[in-house]
Amino acid sequence: MGFIKVLILLLLIPAFGVGVSYYVITDINNGLASQGIDASITELCVASVISATPELTELCDGLAPAFMLQKAAAISGAVALLLLVSFSGLSRWAGQSRKKITAVFPPLVATSILLLSGLILVQGAVLTYGAYLAESYAIGQAHFVLIGAIALGSAAAGLGLISSIFKMARKRTNSVLGLALEQERHPNIFSYVSELAVRLGAQAPNNIVVGLEPNFYVTSADVHVLAGDRVLKGETLFLSMPLSRIMTTEELTGTIGHELGHFRGDDTAYSMKFAPVYAGLGHAVHKMASDSDGSSHGIVAIPAQKLLQYMLETFHKNVSAVNRAREFEADKAGSEVAPGRALATSLLKVSLYARSWNNIQHQVVERMQQRKFTRNMSLLFSGIVQYDIDMEKLPEIVEAIGKESISHPTDSHPPTSVRIRELGLNISEVRPEELLSPRDSAIELIDDYRAIEEHLTRMQQQYYSAMGVEVPEEEQGSTAAFVLGAFGAHIVLADGDVAIEEIERAEAIGLHLTEQFDVIEFRELCHHPEDLPDIDKLIEYASGYDAEPRALILEYMTKIADADNEICEAEQSLLAKVKSGFGL
Repeated sequence: MGFIKVLILLLLIPAFGVGVSYYVITDINNGLASQGIDASITELCVASVISATPELTELCDGLAPAFMLQKAAAISGAVALLLLVSFSGLSRWAGQSRKKITAVFPPLVATSILLLSGLILVQGAVLTYGAYLAESYAIGQAHFVLIGAIALGSAAAGLGLISSIFKMARKRTNSVLGLALEQERHPNIFSYVSELAVRLGAQAPNNIVVGLEPNFYVTSADVHVLAGDRVLKGETLFLSMPLSRIMTTEELTGTIGHELGHFRGDDTAYSMKFAPVYAGLGHAVHKMASDSDGSSHGIVAIPAQKLLQYMLETFHKNVSAVNRAREFEADKAGSEVAPGRALATSLLKVSLYARSWNNIQHQVVERMQQRKFTRNMSLLFSGIVQYDIDMEKLPEIVEAIGKESISHPTDSHPPTSVRIRELGLNISEVRPEELLSPRDSAIELIDDYRAIEEHLTRMQQQYYSAMGVEVPEEEQGSTAAFVLGAFGAHIVLADGDVAIEEIERAEAIGLHLTEQFDVIEFRELCHHPEDLPDIDKLIEYASGYDAEPRALILEYMTKIADADNEICEAEQSLLAKVKSGFGL
Protein backbone atom coordinates (compact mmCIF):
# COMPACT_ATOMS: atom_id res chain seq x y z
CA MET A 1 0.00 0.00 0.00
CA GLY A 2 1.42 3.41 -1.04
CA PHE A 3 1.30 6.51 1.12
CA ILE A 4 -1.40 8.23 -0.98
CA LYS A 5 -3.65 5.16 -1.09
CA VAL A 6 -3.48 4.72 2.68
CA LEU A 7 -4.11 8.42 3.18
CA ILE A 8 -7.23 8.27 0.98
CA LEU A 9 -8.57 5.25 2.87
CA LEU A 10 -7.95 6.92 6.23
CA LEU A 11 -9.83 10.05 5.15
CA LEU A 12 -12.80 8.34 3.48
CA ILE A 13 -14.94 7.94 6.62
CA PRO A 14 -14.07 11.42 8.01
CA ALA A 15 -14.92 12.87 4.59
CA PHE A 16 -18.24 10.98 4.65
CA GLY A 17 -19.07 12.34 8.12
CA VAL A 18 -18.12 15.90 7.19
CA GLY A 19 -20.05 15.59 3.94
CA VAL A 20 -23.26 14.34 5.56
CA SER A 21 -23.22 16.96 8.30
CA TYR A 22 -22.37 19.68 5.75
CA TYR A 23 -25.28 18.56 3.55
CA VAL A 24 -27.76 18.64 6.44
CA ILE A 25 -26.56 21.99 7.81
CA THR A 26 -26.43 23.55 4.30
CA ASP A 27 -29.95 22.37 3.57
CA ILE A 28 -31.21 24.00 6.80
CA ASN A 29 -29.33 27.22 5.98
CA ASN A 30 -30.97 27.30 2.56
CA GLY A 31 -34.35 26.91 4.26
CA LEU A 32 -33.56 29.81 6.59
CA ALA A 33 -32.49 31.97 3.66
CA SER A 34 -35.76 31.21 1.84
CA GLN A 35 -37.59 32.54 4.91
CA GLY A 36 -35.61 35.77 4.75
CA ILE A 37 -33.36 34.99 7.72
CA ASP A 38 -29.93 36.42 6.99
CA ALA A 39 -27.93 34.15 9.36
CA SER A 40 -26.66 30.57 9.35
CA ILE A 41 -27.99 27.94 11.70
CA THR A 42 -24.55 27.79 13.29
CA GLU A 43 -24.65 31.51 14.08
CA LEU A 44 -28.19 31.30 15.37
CA CYS A 45 -27.44 28.32 17.62
CA VAL A 46 -24.55 30.07 19.31
CA ALA A 47 -26.43 33.33 19.70
CA SER A 48 -28.13 34.14 22.97
CA VAL A 49 -31.41 34.69 21.14
CA ILE A 50 -32.04 30.94 21.15
CA SER A 51 -33.13 31.14 24.78
CA ALA A 52 -36.07 33.28 23.73
CA THR A 53 -37.09 31.12 20.72
CA PRO A 54 -38.38 27.65 21.70
CA GLU A 55 -38.65 26.51 18.07
CA LEU A 56 -35.03 27.46 17.37
CA THR A 57 -33.88 25.89 20.61
CA GLU A 58 -35.53 22.61 19.64
CA LEU A 59 -33.98 22.75 16.17
CA CYS A 60 -30.50 23.42 17.56
CA ASP A 61 -30.83 20.62 20.08
CA GLY A 62 -31.79 18.27 17.26
CA LEU A 63 -28.80 19.40 15.20
CA ALA A 64 -26.30 19.04 18.05
CA PRO A 65 -25.34 15.49 16.94
CA ALA A 66 -24.74 16.77 13.40
CA PHE A 67 -22.40 19.46 14.70
CA MET A 68 -20.66 16.82 16.85
CA LEU A 69 -20.44 14.51 13.82
CA GLN A 70 -18.73 17.25 11.86
CA LYS A 71 -16.19 17.94 14.59
CA ALA A 72 -15.51 14.25 15.30
CA ALA A 73 -15.02 13.53 11.61
CA ALA A 74 -12.65 16.48 11.16
CA ILE A 75 -10.61 15.63 14.26
CA SER A 76 -10.36 11.91 13.37
CA GLY A 77 -9.19 12.85 9.87
CA ALA A 78 -6.54 15.19 11.29
CA VAL A 79 -5.32 12.55 13.75
CA ALA A 80 -5.16 9.92 10.98
CA LEU A 81 -3.15 12.29 8.78
CA LEU A 82 -0.80 13.18 11.66
CA LEU A 83 -0.30 9.48 12.52
CA LEU A 84 0.53 8.54 8.94
CA VAL A 85 2.92 11.45 8.41
CA SER A 86 4.63 10.90 11.78
CA PHE A 87 5.16 7.22 11.12
CA SER A 88 6.49 7.82 7.62
CA GLY A 89 8.91 10.46 8.90
CA LEU A 90 10.16 8.40 11.85
CA SER A 91 10.73 5.33 9.71
CA ARG A 92 12.90 7.38 7.36
CA TRP A 93 14.77 8.87 10.31
CA ALA A 94 15.45 5.42 11.79
CA GLY A 95 16.76 4.16 8.46
CA GLN A 96 18.97 1.10 8.82
CA SER A 97 20.21 1.89 12.32
CA ARG A 98 19.50 -0.99 14.68
CA LYS A 99 19.71 1.32 17.70
CA LYS A 100 17.20 3.77 16.23
CA ILE A 101 14.84 1.04 15.03
CA THR A 102 14.98 -0.68 18.41
CA ALA A 103 14.34 2.61 20.20
CA VAL A 104 11.60 3.92 17.89
CA PHE A 105 9.69 0.95 16.55
CA PRO A 106 8.26 -0.72 19.69
CA PRO A 107 6.80 2.45 21.30
CA LEU A 108 5.73 3.76 17.89
CA VAL A 109 3.79 0.60 17.08
CA ALA A 110 2.14 0.51 20.50
CA THR A 111 1.18 4.22 20.27
CA SER A 112 -0.04 3.84 16.69
CA ILE A 113 -2.18 0.83 17.54
CA LEU A 114 -3.65 2.64 20.55
CA LEU A 115 -4.50 5.68 18.42
CA LEU A 116 -5.82 3.46 15.65
CA SER A 117 -8.07 1.69 18.14
CA GLY A 118 -9.51 5.05 19.14
CA LEU A 119 -9.83 6.08 15.50
CA ILE A 120 -11.75 2.89 14.69
CA LEU A 121 -14.18 3.58 17.53
CA VAL A 122 -14.59 7.26 16.60
CA GLN A 123 -14.84 6.62 12.86
CA GLY A 124 -17.22 3.76 13.56
CA ALA A 125 -19.43 6.22 15.41
CA VAL A 126 -19.02 8.72 12.55
CA LEU A 127 -20.00 6.14 9.96
CA THR A 128 -22.87 4.79 12.06
CA TYR A 129 -24.48 8.12 12.87
CA GLY A 130 -23.62 9.52 9.41
CA ALA A 131 -25.43 6.61 7.76
CA TYR A 132 -28.41 7.06 10.08
CA LEU A 133 -28.55 10.82 9.50
CA ALA A 134 -28.14 10.50 5.73
CA GLU A 135 -30.86 7.87 5.42
CA SER A 136 -33.33 9.47 7.80
CA TYR A 137 -32.82 12.93 6.33
CA ALA A 138 -32.88 11.80 2.67
CA ILE A 139 -35.58 9.08 2.63
CA GLY A 140 -37.17 9.44 6.01
CA GLN A 141 -36.19 5.98 7.31
CA ALA A 142 -33.07 4.07 8.41
CA HIS A 143 -31.90 0.46 8.07
CA PHE A 144 -31.17 -0.13 11.73
CA VAL A 145 -29.92 -3.72 11.27
CA LEU A 146 -27.24 -2.60 8.81
CA ILE A 147 -26.31 0.44 10.88
CA GLY A 148 -26.23 -1.66 14.04
CA ALA A 149 -23.91 -4.18 12.36
CA ILE A 150 -21.53 -1.34 11.45
CA ALA A 151 -21.54 -0.09 15.05
CA LEU A 152 -20.92 -3.53 16.52
CA GLY A 153 -18.23 -4.28 13.93
CA SER A 154 -16.34 -1.08 14.65
CA ALA A 155 -16.54 -1.67 18.39
CA ALA A 156 -15.25 -5.25 18.01
CA ALA A 157 -12.43 -4.14 15.68
CA GLY A 158 -11.35 -1.32 18.00
CA LEU A 159 -11.35 -3.45 21.12
CA GLY A 160 -9.65 -6.31 19.26
CA LEU A 161 -6.86 -3.98 18.15
CA ILE A 162 -6.39 -2.75 21.72
CA SER A 163 -6.03 -6.34 22.88
CA SER A 164 -3.24 -6.88 20.31
CA ILE A 165 -1.12 -4.33 22.24
CA PHE A 166 -1.19 -6.58 25.28
CA LYS A 167 -0.35 -9.59 23.13
CA MET A 168 2.69 -7.77 21.73
CA ALA A 169 3.80 -6.93 25.25
CA ARG A 170 3.84 -10.60 26.16
CA LYS A 171 6.98 -12.54 25.45
CA ARG A 172 6.56 -14.78 22.44
CA THR A 173 6.49 -18.54 22.80
CA ASN A 174 7.78 -20.75 20.00
CA SER A 175 6.79 -24.40 19.84
CA VAL A 176 9.36 -26.97 18.76
CA LEU A 177 9.28 -30.72 18.28
CA GLY A 178 12.53 -31.66 19.94
CA LEU A 179 14.36 -32.52 23.14
CA ALA A 180 15.84 -30.10 25.66
CA LEU A 181 19.28 -31.41 26.59
CA GLU A 182 20.29 -31.58 30.26
CA GLN A 183 23.74 -30.22 31.08
CA GLU A 184 24.41 -33.05 33.54
CA ARG A 185 23.67 -35.74 30.93
CA HIS A 186 25.19 -33.94 27.94
CA PRO A 187 28.15 -31.97 29.31
CA ASN A 188 30.21 -32.20 26.12
CA ILE A 189 28.00 -30.04 23.90
CA PHE A 190 27.21 -27.55 26.68
CA SER A 191 30.90 -26.98 27.49
CA TYR A 192 31.70 -26.74 23.77
CA VAL A 193 29.03 -24.07 23.15
CA SER A 194 30.02 -22.16 26.31
CA GLU A 195 33.67 -22.05 25.21
CA LEU A 196 32.64 -20.68 21.83
CA ALA A 197 30.51 -18.02 23.54
CA VAL A 198 33.48 -16.94 25.68
CA ARG A 199 35.73 -16.72 22.61
CA LEU A 200 33.15 -14.55 20.85
CA GLY A 201 32.27 -12.39 23.83
CA ALA A 202 28.66 -13.48 23.37
CA GLN A 203 26.05 -14.59 25.85
CA ALA A 204 25.97 -18.37 26.22
CA PRO A 205 22.49 -19.85 25.66
CA ASN A 206 20.56 -20.98 28.72
CA ASN A 207 19.14 -23.95 26.83
CA ILE A 208 20.13 -26.27 24.02
CA VAL A 209 17.34 -28.03 22.14
CA VAL A 210 17.96 -30.72 19.53
CA GLY A 211 15.49 -31.86 16.90
CA LEU A 212 15.13 -33.39 13.46
CA GLU A 213 14.22 -30.16 11.69
CA PRO A 214 17.06 -29.30 9.24
CA ASN A 215 17.83 -25.89 10.69
CA PHE A 216 19.95 -24.04 13.24
CA TYR A 217 18.81 -20.95 15.11
CA VAL A 218 18.86 -19.03 18.36
CA THR A 219 15.91 -17.30 19.98
CA SER A 220 15.24 -15.16 23.04
CA ALA A 221 11.57 -16.13 23.00
CA ASP A 222 10.19 -18.73 25.38
CA VAL A 223 10.37 -22.17 23.79
CA HIS A 224 7.62 -24.72 24.31
CA VAL A 225 9.31 -28.09 23.86
CA LEU A 226 6.57 -30.53 22.88
CA ALA A 227 8.51 -33.49 24.25
CA GLY A 228 7.85 -33.35 27.96
CA ASP A 229 5.59 -30.31 27.54
CA ARG A 230 8.25 -27.93 28.93
CA VAL A 231 8.57 -24.18 28.46
CA LEU A 232 12.17 -22.97 28.39
CA LYS A 233 13.01 -19.43 29.50
CA GLY A 234 15.99 -17.33 28.44
CA GLU A 235 18.10 -17.80 25.32
CA THR A 236 17.82 -21.09 23.44
CA LEU A 237 20.04 -22.65 20.78
CA PHE A 238 18.42 -25.16 18.42
CA LEU A 239 20.67 -27.79 16.84
CA SER A 240 19.63 -30.06 13.98
CA MET A 241 20.65 -33.67 14.52
CA PRO A 242 20.46 -34.61 10.80
CA LEU A 243 22.56 -31.62 9.73
CA SER A 244 25.04 -32.25 12.54
CA ARG A 245 25.53 -35.74 11.10
CA ILE A 246 26.70 -34.41 7.72
CA MET A 247 28.95 -31.65 9.08
CA THR A 248 32.51 -31.72 10.24
CA THR A 249 33.30 -30.36 13.70
CA GLU A 250 34.74 -27.21 12.10
CA GLU A 251 31.58 -26.72 10.04
CA LEU A 252 29.32 -27.09 13.08
CA THR A 253 31.63 -24.78 15.06
CA GLY A 254 31.25 -22.08 12.40
CA THR A 255 27.48 -22.59 12.34
CA ILE A 256 27.13 -22.34 16.13
CA GLY A 257 29.49 -19.34 16.10
CA HIS A 258 27.20 -17.67 13.57
CA GLU A 259 24.15 -18.24 15.78
CA LEU A 260 25.95 -17.04 18.92
CA GLY A 261 26.89 -13.92 16.97
CA HIS A 262 23.24 -12.92 17.34
CA PHE A 263 23.76 -12.88 21.12
CA ARG A 264 26.34 -10.14 21.20
CA GLY A 265 26.42 -6.37 20.63
CA ASP A 266 23.41 -4.48 19.30
CA ASP A 267 21.96 -7.70 17.94
CA THR A 268 20.85 -8.87 21.39
CA ALA A 269 18.76 -5.76 22.09
CA TYR A 270 17.44 -5.80 18.53
CA SER A 271 16.36 -9.43 18.80
CA MET A 272 14.75 -9.03 22.21
CA LYS A 273 12.98 -5.69 21.71
CA PHE A 274 12.33 -5.19 18.02
CA ALA A 275 11.84 -8.67 16.54
CA PRO A 276 8.89 -9.66 18.82
CA VAL A 277 7.05 -6.40 18.07
CA TYR A 278 7.73 -6.78 14.35
CA ALA A 279 6.34 -10.31 14.44
CA GLY A 280 3.38 -9.14 16.56
CA LEU A 281 2.59 -6.39 14.05
CA GLY A 282 2.56 -8.95 11.26
CA HIS A 283 0.18 -11.10 13.29
CA ALA A 284 -2.11 -8.10 13.92
CA VAL A 285 -2.18 -7.27 10.19
CA HIS A 286 -3.00 -10.86 9.30
CA LYS A 287 -5.76 -11.08 11.90
CA MET A 288 -7.35 -7.80 10.85
CA ALA A 289 -7.20 -8.85 7.20
CA SER A 290 -9.00 -12.09 7.98
CA ASP A 291 -11.57 -10.30 10.13
CA SER A 292 -12.22 -7.59 7.52
CA ASP A 293 -13.96 -9.85 5.03
CA GLY A 294 -15.62 -7.07 3.05
CA SER A 295 -18.95 -7.28 4.88
CA SER A 296 -20.60 -4.22 6.40
CA HIS A 297 -19.15 -4.81 9.86
CA GLY A 298 -15.59 -5.07 8.45
CA ILE A 299 -15.64 -1.77 6.54
CA VAL A 300 -14.53 0.40 9.46
CA ALA A 301 -11.48 -1.79 10.15
CA ILE A 302 -10.16 -1.66 6.57
CA PRO A 303 -8.42 1.77 6.82
CA ALA A 304 -6.71 0.76 10.08
CA GLN A 305 -5.71 -2.59 8.63
CA LYS A 306 -4.20 -0.90 5.55
CA LEU A 307 -2.32 1.58 7.73
CA LEU A 308 -0.86 -1.29 9.79
CA GLN A 309 0.06 -3.04 6.56
CA TYR A 310 1.74 0.16 5.33
CA MET A 311 3.66 0.37 8.60
CA LEU A 312 4.78 -3.24 8.25
CA GLU A 313 5.85 -2.79 4.62
CA THR A 314 7.66 0.47 5.35
CA PHE A 315 9.68 -0.99 8.17
CA HIS A 316 10.23 -4.17 6.20
CA LYS A 317 12.46 -2.21 3.83
CA ASN A 318 14.52 -1.03 6.81
CA VAL A 319 14.49 -4.50 8.36
CA SER A 320 15.59 -6.26 5.17
CA ALA A 321 18.72 -4.13 4.99
CA VAL A 322 19.33 -4.59 8.73
CA ASN A 323 18.91 -8.35 8.46
CA ARG A 324 21.48 -8.52 5.69
CA ALA A 325 23.94 -6.65 7.89
CA ARG A 326 23.05 -8.90 10.87
CA GLU A 327 23.74 -12.05 8.89
CA PHE A 328 27.04 -10.77 7.57
CA GLU A 329 28.09 -9.83 11.11
CA ALA A 330 26.97 -13.24 12.40
CA ASP A 331 28.95 -14.92 9.59
CA LYS A 332 31.95 -12.89 10.69
CA ALA A 333 31.45 -14.24 14.22
CA GLY A 334 31.34 -17.79 12.80
CA SER A 335 34.60 -17.18 10.93
CA GLU A 336 36.24 -16.03 14.19
CA VAL A 337 35.95 -19.52 15.68
CA ALA A 338 36.24 -21.65 12.53
CA PRO A 339 37.88 -21.34 9.11
CA GLY A 340 35.80 -19.30 6.67
CA ARG A 341 35.87 -22.21 4.25
CA ALA A 342 34.24 -24.48 6.84
CA LEU A 343 31.43 -21.97 7.38
CA ALA A 344 31.00 -21.67 3.60
CA THR A 345 30.66 -25.43 3.13
CA SER A 346 28.24 -25.63 6.07
CA LEU A 347 26.02 -22.98 4.41
CA LEU A 348 26.06 -24.96 1.17
CA LYS A 349 25.28 -28.22 2.94
CA VAL A 350 22.25 -26.70 4.63
CA SER A 351 20.97 -25.32 1.31
CA LEU A 352 21.84 -28.47 -0.61
CA TYR A 353 20.42 -31.13 1.68
CA ALA A 354 17.72 -29.52 3.84
CA ARG A 355 15.20 -29.93 1.01
CA SER A 356 15.72 -33.72 1.18
CA TRP A 357 14.07 -33.74 4.61
CA ASN A 358 10.60 -33.48 3.04
CA ASN A 359 11.29 -36.59 0.95
CA ILE A 360 12.31 -38.55 4.05
CA GLN A 361 9.19 -37.44 5.89
CA HIS A 362 7.03 -38.51 2.95
CA GLN A 363 8.66 -41.96 2.85
CA VAL A 364 8.34 -42.40 6.62
CA VAL A 365 4.63 -41.54 6.45
CA GLU A 366 4.13 -44.02 3.60
CA ARG A 367 5.81 -46.73 5.66
CA MET A 368 3.59 -45.92 8.64
CA GLN A 369 0.58 -46.46 6.39
CA GLN A 370 1.94 -49.99 5.86
CA ARG A 371 2.53 -50.36 9.62
CA LYS A 372 6.28 -50.11 9.16
CA PHE A 373 8.05 -47.90 11.67
CA THR A 374 11.35 -46.14 11.06
CA ARG A 375 14.09 -46.33 13.67
CA ASN A 376 16.40 -43.36 12.97
CA MET A 377 15.36 -40.62 10.55
CA SER A 378 18.54 -38.65 11.20
CA LEU A 379 20.70 -41.57 10.12
CA LEU A 380 18.53 -41.99 7.01
CA PHE A 381 19.12 -38.32 6.21
CA SER A 382 22.88 -38.81 6.29
CA GLY A 383 22.36 -41.80 4.00
CA ILE A 384 20.98 -39.49 1.33
CA VAL A 385 24.24 -37.54 1.39
CA GLN A 386 26.30 -40.75 1.36
CA TYR A 387 24.47 -42.75 -1.28
CA ASP A 388 22.17 -40.56 -3.37
CA ILE A 389 24.31 -37.63 -4.52
CA ASP A 390 25.19 -37.37 -8.21
CA MET A 391 28.75 -36.05 -8.10
CA GLU A 392 28.67 -35.00 -11.77
CA LYS A 393 25.62 -32.76 -11.30
CA LEU A 394 26.71 -31.39 -7.92
CA PRO A 395 28.62 -28.30 -9.23
CA GLU A 396 25.58 -27.26 -11.30
CA ILE A 397 23.25 -27.69 -8.31
CA VAL A 398 25.63 -25.75 -6.04
CA GLU A 399 25.72 -22.86 -8.49
CA ALA A 400 21.91 -22.68 -8.49
CA ILE A 401 21.73 -22.94 -4.70
CA GLY A 402 24.22 -20.10 -4.34
CA LYS A 403 21.54 -17.71 -5.59
CA GLU A 404 19.05 -18.83 -2.93
CA SER A 405 18.61 -17.80 0.71
CA ILE A 406 18.49 -20.13 3.71
CA SER A 407 15.08 -20.23 5.39
CA HIS A 408 15.00 -19.05 9.00
CA PRO A 409 12.19 -18.61 11.55
CA THR A 410 12.85 -14.91 12.19
CA ASP A 411 15.02 -13.42 9.43
CA SER A 412 15.42 -13.17 5.67
CA HIS A 413 18.98 -14.21 4.81
CA PRO A 414 21.07 -12.86 1.92
CA PRO A 415 21.81 -15.27 -0.97
CA THR A 416 24.26 -17.97 0.02
CA SER A 417 26.74 -17.03 -2.72
CA VAL A 418 26.87 -13.44 -1.41
CA ARG A 419 27.49 -14.64 2.15
CA ILE A 420 30.30 -16.92 0.93
CA ARG A 421 31.82 -14.06 -1.05
CA GLU A 422 31.76 -11.89 2.09
CA LEU A 423 33.82 -14.64 3.75
CA GLY A 424 36.50 -14.07 1.10
CA LEU A 425 35.66 -17.13 -0.99
CA ASN A 426 34.03 -17.88 -4.31
CA ILE A 427 31.33 -20.52 -4.46
CA SER A 428 33.00 -22.05 -7.53
CA GLU A 429 36.11 -22.79 -5.43
CA VAL A 430 34.22 -25.30 -3.24
CA ARG A 431 35.06 -28.84 -4.33
CA PRO A 432 32.15 -31.33 -4.62
CA GLU A 433 33.85 -33.82 -2.28
CA GLU A 434 33.81 -31.16 0.48
CA LEU A 435 30.00 -31.37 0.47
CA LEU A 436 29.77 -35.08 1.23
CA SER A 437 29.37 -36.66 4.66
CA PRO A 438 32.60 -36.60 6.67
CA ARG A 439 34.09 -39.67 8.31
CA ASP A 440 34.32 -37.86 11.64
CA SER A 441 30.90 -36.31 12.09
CA ALA A 442 30.14 -33.36 14.37
CA ILE A 443 27.24 -35.36 15.81
CA GLU A 444 29.77 -36.96 18.16
CA LEU A 445 29.89 -33.70 20.13
CA ILE A 446 26.46 -34.66 21.49
CA ASP A 447 26.58 -37.35 24.17
CA ASP A 448 24.48 -40.44 23.47
CA TYR A 449 23.42 -39.01 20.12
CA ARG A 450 22.16 -42.32 18.70
CA ALA A 451 19.61 -42.77 21.49
CA ILE A 452 18.51 -39.14 21.10
CA GLU A 453 17.98 -39.59 17.35
CA GLU A 454 15.89 -42.71 17.88
CA HIS A 455 13.84 -40.96 20.57
CA LEU A 456 13.24 -38.02 18.24
CA THR A 457 12.24 -40.40 15.44
CA ARG A 458 9.62 -42.06 17.65
CA MET A 459 8.31 -38.61 18.59
CA GLN A 460 8.17 -37.59 14.94
CA GLN A 461 6.10 -40.63 14.01
CA GLN A 462 3.80 -40.05 16.99
CA TYR A 463 3.35 -36.51 15.71
CA TYR A 464 2.42 -37.80 12.23
CA SER A 465 -0.09 -40.15 13.83
CA ALA A 466 -1.57 -37.30 15.87
CA MET A 467 -1.84 -35.26 12.67
CA GLY A 468 -4.05 -37.93 11.12
CA VAL A 469 -1.76 -40.51 9.50
CA GLU A 470 -3.66 -43.79 9.74
CA VAL A 471 -1.71 -46.86 10.84
CA PRO A 472 -3.29 -50.24 9.88
CA GLU A 473 -3.57 -53.02 12.43
CA GLU A 474 -1.42 -55.39 10.36
CA GLU A 475 1.78 -54.80 8.40
CA GLN A 476 1.16 -54.38 4.67
CA GLY A 477 4.67 -55.06 3.37
CA SER A 478 5.98 -58.08 1.49
CA THR A 479 7.80 -60.82 3.44
CA ALA A 480 9.69 -61.82 0.28
CA ALA A 481 10.92 -58.23 -0.18
CA PHE A 482 12.11 -58.14 3.44
CA VAL A 483 13.96 -61.47 3.00
CA LEU A 484 15.63 -60.16 -0.15
CA GLY A 485 16.71 -56.96 1.64
CA ALA A 486 18.02 -58.96 4.61
CA PHE A 487 20.21 -61.14 2.37
CA GLY A 488 21.42 -57.96 0.63
CA ALA A 489 22.29 -56.34 3.97
CA HIS A 490 24.25 -59.44 5.06
CA ILE A 491 26.47 -59.32 1.98
CA VAL A 492 26.96 -55.52 2.29
CA LEU A 493 28.10 -55.97 5.89
CA ALA A 494 30.17 -59.11 5.26
CA ASP A 495 33.50 -57.25 4.97
CA GLY A 496 32.71 -54.90 7.88
CA ASP A 497 32.48 -51.82 5.62
CA VAL A 498 29.32 -50.35 4.10
CA ALA A 499 30.48 -49.44 0.59
CA ILE A 500 28.54 -46.83 -1.39
CA GLU A 501 28.75 -48.91 -4.56
CA GLU A 502 27.28 -51.93 -2.82
CA ILE A 503 24.38 -49.93 -1.35
CA GLU A 504 23.57 -48.39 -4.74
CA ARG A 505 23.66 -51.73 -6.56
CA ALA A 506 21.69 -53.54 -3.85
CA GLU A 507 18.90 -50.97 -4.00
CA ALA A 508 18.82 -50.72 -7.79
CA ILE A 509 18.62 -54.50 -8.25
CA GLY A 510 16.18 -54.90 -5.36
CA LEU A 511 13.79 -52.36 -6.86
CA HIS A 512 14.16 -54.06 -10.25
CA LEU A 513 13.29 -57.46 -8.80
CA THR A 514 10.27 -56.26 -6.83
CA GLU A 515 8.43 -52.94 -6.55
CA GLN A 516 7.87 -53.72 -2.87
CA PHE A 517 11.59 -53.53 -2.07
CA ASP A 518 11.81 -51.12 0.88
CA VAL A 519 14.88 -48.87 0.55
CA ILE A 520 14.48 -47.41 4.06
CA GLU A 521 14.09 -50.87 5.57
CA PHE A 522 17.20 -52.04 3.71
CA ARG A 523 19.29 -49.08 4.84
CA GLU A 524 18.18 -49.46 8.43
CA LEU A 525 19.21 -53.14 8.35
CA CYS A 526 22.62 -52.03 7.09
CA HIS A 527 22.87 -49.34 9.78
CA HIS A 528 21.60 -51.61 12.56
CA PRO A 529 23.17 -55.07 12.11
CA GLU A 530 21.74 -56.08 15.47
CA ASP A 531 18.29 -56.01 13.83
CA LEU A 532 19.31 -58.38 11.03
CA PRO A 533 17.86 -61.90 11.20
CA ASP A 534 20.52 -64.57 11.72
CA ILE A 535 21.91 -65.74 8.36
CA ASP A 536 21.32 -69.41 9.19
CA LYS A 537 17.66 -68.75 9.97
CA LEU A 538 17.34 -66.70 6.78
CA ILE A 539 18.79 -69.54 4.71
CA GLU A 540 16.52 -72.05 6.42
CA TYR A 541 13.46 -69.87 5.73
CA ALA A 542 14.36 -69.14 2.09
CA SER A 543 15.15 -72.81 1.40
CA GLY A 544 11.40 -73.28 1.17
CA TYR A 545 11.33 -71.08 -1.95
CA ASP A 546 11.41 -72.62 -5.43
CA ALA A 547 14.75 -73.04 -7.17
CA GLU A 548 14.37 -69.91 -9.32
CA PRO A 549 13.86 -67.44 -6.41
CA ARG A 550 16.75 -69.07 -4.52
CA ALA A 551 18.99 -68.65 -7.57
CA LEU A 552 17.89 -64.99 -7.87
CA ILE A 553 18.83 -64.31 -4.21
CA LEU A 554 22.29 -65.84 -4.73
CA GLU A 555 22.79 -63.88 -7.96
CA TYR A 556 21.60 -60.71 -6.17
CA MET A 557 24.15 -61.18 -3.39
CA THR A 558 26.93 -61.94 -5.88
CA LYS A 559 26.28 -58.75 -7.85
CA ILE A 560 26.30 -56.67 -4.65
CA ALA A 561 29.60 -58.20 -3.56
CA ASP A 562 31.11 -57.46 -6.96
CA ALA A 563 29.87 -53.82 -6.99
CA ASP A 564 33.29 -52.56 -5.89
CA ASN A 565 35.01 -54.87 -8.40
CA GLU A 566 36.36 -57.06 -5.64
CA ILE A 567 34.81 -60.02 -3.82
CA CYS A 568 36.72 -60.33 -0.58
CA GLU A 569 37.26 -63.53 1.36
CA ALA A 570 34.45 -62.82 3.86
CA GLU A 571 32.01 -62.22 1.00
CA GLN A 572 33.14 -65.41 -0.80
CA SER A 573 32.62 -67.40 2.39
CA LEU A 574 29.09 -66.00 2.88
CA LEU A 575 28.17 -66.65 -0.76
CA ALA A 576 29.41 -70.23 -0.48
CA LYS A 577 27.35 -70.72 2.70
CA VAL A 578 24.18 -69.46 1.03
CA LYS A 579 24.81 -71.51 -2.10
CA SER A 580 25.30 -74.67 -0.04
CA GLY A 581 22.28 -73.95 2.15
CA PHE A 582 20.12 -73.45 -0.93
CA GLY A 583 21.41 -76.67 -2.50
CA LEU A 584 22.56 -74.85 -5.64
